[in-house]
Amino acid sequence: MKPRFLILLISCGLFLLACLFFPWVQEQAAAPTPVPSVSAGFYEEPFLLELSAPGNGTIYYTTDGSTPTADSQVYRDGIYIQDRSQEPNLYQSQQRVVADWKTYTPNNTPVEKGTVIRAIFINQLGGSSPVLTQTYFVGVEPPDSGYVLSVVFEPEDMFGENGIYVTGTAYDAWYLSGGDPDSQHDRWYEAKDSLTPETLEDSVPNFFKHLEIPVLAELMDSGGDVMNQNTGLRIQGNSTRLLAKKAMTLTAREEYSGSDVFDSILFPGVTTHSVMTKVDLTDVIVADLVSDRWVATQDSIPVRIYLNGEYWLNCYLLERYDTHYFRQHYHVDDRVLVKDGVMDEESRANTDIDYYSEYTYWVSTTDFTDPDNWEQFLQETDLQSYIDFMVINYYLCNIDFSDYFNYVVWRCALPGSGTYEDLRWRWCIYDIGALEWIPGTPSLGKAEALNLFSQEHAYSQTILYQALKPNQEFRRQFVLTFMDMVNNNFAPENVEPVLAKYGQTLDWMDGFFRNRPDYAVAYLAEEFDLTGEPQTITISASQPQGGSVVVNTSRIDLSSGSWSGQYFADYPITVTAVPAEGYQFAGWKGDTDETAQTISLTVNRELALEAVFVEQ
Repeated sequence: MKPRFLILLISCGLFLLACLFFPWVQEQAAAPTPVPSVSAGFYEEPFLLELSAPGNGTIYYTTDGSTPTADSQVYRDGIYIQDRSQEPNLYQSQQRVVADWKTYTPNNTPVEKGTVIRAIFINQLGGSSPVLTQTYFVGVEPPDSGYVLSVVFEPEDMFGENGIYVTGTAYDAWYLSGGDPDSQHDRWYEAKDSLTPETLEDSVPNFFKHLEIPVLAELMDSGGDVMNQNTGLRIQGNSTRLLAKKAMTLTAREEYSGSDVFDSILFPGVTTHSVMTKVDLTDVIVADLVSDRWVATQDSIPVRIYLNGEYWLNCYLLERYDTHYFRQHYHVDDRVLVKDGVMDEESRANTDIDYYSEYTYWVSTTDFTDPDNWEQFLQETDLQSYIDFMVINYYLCNIDFSDYFNYVVWRCALPGSGTYEDLRWRWCIYDIGALEWIPGTPSLGKAEALNLFSQEHAYSQTILYQALKPNQEFRRQFVLTFMDMVNNNFAPENVEPVLAKYGQTLDWMDGFFRNRPDYAVAYLAEEFDLTGEPQTITISASQPQGGSVVVNTSRIDLSSGSWSGQYFADYPITVTAVPAEGYQFAGWKGDTDETAQTISLTVNRELALEAVFVEQ
């Protein structure tokens, strides 16, 4: 046999052998994740946690949140899990979490702590498993409702010398050399949207920079893990970045977990790409109070956050207004979203045209008493969405917004056949927690008595409101919508069960929802030159199960009896009977005997109506 042929034969044999052997090598190299003897969760007594993995190899683990490697502690005979709450605080005691940290006194009183176990298995071929991450709490009460969120991360990424939650070494050098933090706030707010890790400005704290770190988000209820997923984490917000307890954003990305949505359904009926933390109850309850209105709202869940096992704060996780949000809620794939007057990153990916600047310039320079201009405005704007947005912010005393601050508006990027693909601008409820800090500002007086129509507040200075106020149709719709929401969404009897969900009563905020209607309605009358006092209309149904009634923009539930609301005589109200399935509308009784399903009434005295529904 010729040597050349022999070499070729041997090569082919080796190639075939490699083809057969390589999958086996791959399989051996893919080491299995360690298996814990006890699942993550809440336990009354200490216990010994055991880890196991099939095959020959070694398990390595950490307890400080860091990712285990072959240099980490070797697992041998179990890990003792106990209550660590009396150990010194590691993160609560951090000082460099605020700009003027020389004057800041951190919390050194021990707080609740769990144990974070992170483990890998490295087999005899050197194959490393995925990381097991489990958080265990001993002697810590599980949540009665809501969740615990255990955020697990490399300690250096968050609180190290240049972590995203601290000021950073460059800032500290500037600060210690005499830099004045109070003089830099405007620069910092600008930096949060523009600075990157490569843009290291000495006078900007790290927590104002556009930085993200990988974390493991472990969401737990009383039964243990609900979600255990690698995500990205950023610091979020404007002035909240100055606080020791900052708002954060968690985002699902394929680069971290292989998925751009969270594995768990956090909010009913939708999947979620990113969430943000909020501590203000107003931001949470508003979604419940105005869920039937023409504005986008953020659903929420209550959470108790722990950082690498150490208690941090109680807050809420809210949906974020990202592309996925609008795809899920409005069935719009590409949207333009403008926050504080500027298109966000995802919008700039859809278009390079600043449609909103063009829109606001046109609005500010146009006379809307001209019917043609008004018609064009309605083609470009969801009027009801804008009015709802303004009424909600007014009623809840949001003095902390303007056209360029805490102001979110959106539209689809391309026209289509869907309900929301009409290129009209619509509004989002966002950051209305000012109601809760107003009591801490004595010069403002009681929140319930604030008049946001007055010139000292930004409400009356927004571009759209000033431009639209002379238009009679806008005035009519605004006044009717305002009273609709006073009579329904913000009526104390409707607010009370919503507050109860969050452990509050109508005494919350010194009885704000009990006292606000009288002030708000009086200010409305003054702003729009309304005559007389509002009069009461009472509506009932002959058979409560037979249907409902729509008053202007509000659907009224009559299943428990009658409903009453107040309106001014200046603008007639519209009342529509809506029969339930199996019933038909037979006419009205009481102060009118009309038979049309939709009628118009002037409420210039007390009125009583009964919608007559009969079985078909």
